[in-house]
Amino acid sequence: MKHVALQGFLAIAVTFSATQALAWGSTGHRVVTAEALRGLPSTTPNLLRSSEFIADASEWAREPDRWRLAGTPHDEMRDINHFAYADDDGRLGGGPVFSALPATRDAFAQAVRKAGGDPERVGYLPYAILDAWQQVAKDFVYWRADRAGLKYARDPKALAWLEGDRRRRESQLAFDIGVLSHYVGDATQPMHLSVHHDGWGAGPNPDGFSLEKGHVPYEGPYTAGVVTAEAVRAAMAAPRDLGPAALAVGAYLDTASKEARVWFTLEKSGAFKPGDARGVRYTMGRLATGAAMLRDMIAGAWTASATGQVNYPVVTVRDLESGKADAYLALHPAD
Repeated sequence: MKHVALQGFLAIAVTFSATQALAWGSTGHRVVTAEALRGLPSTTPNLLRSSEFIADASEWAREPDRWRLAGTPHDEMRDINHFAYADDDGRLGGGPVFSALPATRDAFAQAVRKAGGDPERVGYLPYAILDAWQQVAKDFVYWRADRAGLKYARDPKALAWLEGDRRRRESQLAFDIGVLSHYVGDATQPMHLSVHHDGWGAGPNPDGFSLEKGHVPYEGPYTAGVVTAEAVRAAMAAPRDLGPAALAVGAYLDTASKEARVWFTLEKSGAFKPGDARGVRYTMGRLATGAAMLRDMIAGAWTASATGQVNYPVVTVRDLESGKADAYLALHPAD
């Protein structure tokens, strides 16, 4: 029975390795997270730039890949969040484009189906990024609330509870930033936004690009062998205000979706062979793009949280931080 079970597991693992590639591997996802946090502006909490927080968030950035092979319905709900395959015209399933995404995941699925595509095969990466960003912003809301409570509370019982809640929220924040980082990083891997994600694939191929299946060797082992934090840091763009998150994510993915052809052109020229500096520069540039986007999204989430609210009862951050409302009563209601 043990032998049969092992054979079954190996069969699943083989299928997984061929069809579910892990973007950038552990090393790449760690570096994107760490450099984003180190590069945050001074207007964000010092907590985010602490060595302990950076180490925790960087490890959690691996987590969405580690969720896989948990079973159904878990996998069918989550695995489709790692990609969004655009065709050569930039359309997703022949329908929407990154620069004009429907507001909701359901509306996106309906638009793809209307165009004759299958949203489950196209993927939901834009919505995974936005969902994770909104969660980080909400975490900041509750962290602000805990800090406000600790500032104004006088009751020892309330202070003890608020201190514990602050620690729990900081742990949650490290996890949620890690998840956001993972999906932002996935979007900089060229094949995660292209129908040409498993070799160039079927259809016209006038440039004679590689038909070799899979891109795991490029993502994990290659990246781990060439990546340095210093190179990624040096290649990061300057911080900027992204504006509305949905528009920023759409623009980010639209630009990134054009990288598949760039990657295949480099691959054809031998740029990713050992010792070729072109492949190293390109890989560091893609990771730096992800780190810069993540940095700016975290900063944007912090800014957005200033006008947020806690729930049940609804109390605004402004009222909590001004002392107008009691944070302990808002965060620890009677029921």
